[in-house]
Amino acid sequence: MTAPGSDAIVVDRVSKSFPMVTGAFNWIRHLGRPPRQTALHDVSLTVASGELFALLGPNGAGKTTLLKLLATLSIPDRGRIFIDGVDTARDSQQAKRRIGLCTSEERSFYFRLTARANLEFFGSLVGLQGKTLRRRIREVVELVDLRASLDQRFESYSSGMRQRLTVARAILADPDVLLLDEPTRAVDPIHAEAIRVLIRDELVNRQRKTVVLATNLLEEAWRLCDRVAIINSGRIVALGAPTLLEQSAQAIRRFDVMLDALDDDLLARTQSVRGFQGLQIAHERLGVKLTVALRVTDSSLADLMRALTANGSVLRDFRPVESQPVDVFKDVVQVKSDG
Repeated sequence: MTAPGSDAIVVDRVSKSFPMVTGAFNWIRHLGRPPRQTALHDVSLTVASGELFALLGPNGAGKTTLLKLLATLSIPDRGRIFIDGVDTARDSQQAKRRIGLCTSEERSFYFRLTARANLEFFGSLVGLQGKTLRRRIREVVELVDLRASLDQRFESYSSGMRQRLTVARAILADPDVLLLDEPTRAVDPIHAEAIRVLIRDELVNRQRKTVVLATNLLEEAWRLCDRVAIINSGRIVALGAPTLLEQSAQAIRRFDVMLDALDDDLLARTQSVRGFQGLQIAHERLGVKLTVALRVTDSSLADLMRALTANGSVLRDFRPVESQPVDVFKDVVQVKSDG
């Protein structure tokens, strides 16, 4: 893979590991070096210029590690990363000039300084000064709705205000590429939605910036982003537009089933149906409700109906369930691992 001009970001077969802390000193004493834990394994992806791209996965999946590699805060053990055609390992300073990073960390701010003083300091580090710096501070705090509290000390800010100031700092230098690590974390619903509108409408649609959004919020990734990379255990298990990921998971459907009663035999029959993926059980006033996940084939649906009605069981209701992003997430991961 090369670094094509139309792609703002190219990640080419990147792997990254870290020393394991637990028992490390014993390993050092006996073997000379500690064991390592793989955070990313052979990851490849591209992000087009002007694209809003999501890194989606559970905590510990590798999202933040990949974001730090993209931000040149760390270097890969293997593989290469390009930002606007610049190799981050060979010319990290040149790549860094193109990047704005929003992390969920607060420790990089100076707690006893005001928000304005913090932004002035960080702006000066990227070469902004004088009227230009003052203008950009006015613009970014307006975008994140912090104008009224700009001269308050950072230590007085709530968690949500601190997160919004982090977004303001990321866009202060007007970078071409924005790396956003859970930008709506700890933000109240009204301001969280305002940040999403800022990302989608202002930064991407109007200013044509390239944005990589790391999140574990399914709805956020599904609604906002052009494409989604689902990361699990350091590997990309699925990548594509949300609609395409939904299509890839359509072979697995969920059905709500209402029964008069549920016994061990009926449960065993249901779980033995070909294509069975899982079920949830809820006891309700009118009976027992099963939500069955099934890999649908020509025969699996008929087999499920026979399993549910054998031995005189009363089937009160049976209807398909419309897929939600969380279902697609589970199914895409399952389809990939099975395949």
